[in-house]
Amino acid sequence: MSDTTTDTSTNDDIDVAPNDRRAMLRKLAIGGAGAAAGVVLLSNGTASAADNNTLLLGSNLAQTANNTTSTPTIVDFTPGTPPTQGPSALSVGGYVPPAESPFPAGVGGYGDPTIPNGVHGSTTAPAGFGVVAANLAPVAPSATAPVPTALAVASSRGAQMRFVPLPGAVTGPTPGLHLAGELYADADGTLWFTVPVPPPAAAGTVRFVKLAGTPTSGAYHGIDPQRVYDSRQAGYTVRGAMAPSSNRVISVADGRNANGTVTLANAVPAGATAVHINVTAANMTGPNFLSVTAGDKTSTTTSLVNWGPGDIQIANSITVPVDATRQIRVFCGDQTGSTDVVVDVFGYHL
Repeated sequence: MSDTTTDTSTNDDIDVAPNDRRAMLRKLAIGGAGAAAGVVLLSNGTASAADNNTLLLGSNLAQTANNTTSTPTIVDFTPGTPPTQGPSALSVGGYVPPAESPFPAGVGGYGDPTIPNGVHGSTTAPAGFGVVAANLAPVAPSATAPVPTALAVASSRGAQMRFVPLPGAVTGPTPGLHLAGELYADADGTLWFTVPVPPPAAAGTVRFVKLAGTPTSGAYHGIDPQRVYDSRQAGYTVRGAMAPSSNRVISVADGRNANGTVTLANAVPAGATAVHINVTAANMTGPNFLSVTAGDKTSTTTSLVNWGPGDIQIANSITVPVDATRQIRVFCGDQTGSTDVVVDVFGYHL
């Protein structure tokens, strides 16, 4: 390629120093796919090198006639990269992607160890968007056809998507006007989503739903009901009736049969943060009550199951946090009755 950039739309020749031009083009390439694509579009022609349709940024740029070839255009700021064909019509990046790269596209942005991000988009306009992806399928799909997808996020390893709070990010819902369908992570790493508020709320009113974060319990998983403890059975390490003013740590991890033998290990998996359980008091000897907390708590001022004189069995359900080893703690109250305890699990949060 020559060291002169020529505008074929006029009779004037414009000379640009090769080193200045290389620096300018490298800055454009680092600016992202849009900036690099602009080099080609603003020239009103095709940027080419040798006999292929590759523009090697860092080499000299020459404008030629309008592009009529079907060969994909590849913009590459790394000198010496072999000009091989990539999967996209216009490929921008620190290397030329192989033909089998996923998701061929009109414009493809490919990072490398030097430029770690493939495509970047940002805006300072409050009503603007950093990146807009739209599927402009002309007709609605049939009942059996795939629904058009505007944006797909794929990764062969590691995270599919990561939210990165910027400096100045707030904790909790952000101020300002919000629309339904917003998804963001706040300064604490909590994930929020905005949903419409039904009438009689004003049209366009939204509320924030916490999807995940500390100490959110997480998504609920219902399971086939499992017995996890029965103080009347010999299959448990700690068994027998609970005396007044006593407490007992109970594992809710494994499902067991009527004798206390484990039949389903890890019915509540490691990492669970809470369980939905039913607690039964049986064979009571007098009035009292039961309370339940996570296994690592040592006291509570609450009650779950209460009984009086003459009661012989009573039950109640609760969703309660578990400790790191999937244990709960059951407290027997300070009244006169002792009781056997049965615990069944119906689901967990993870």
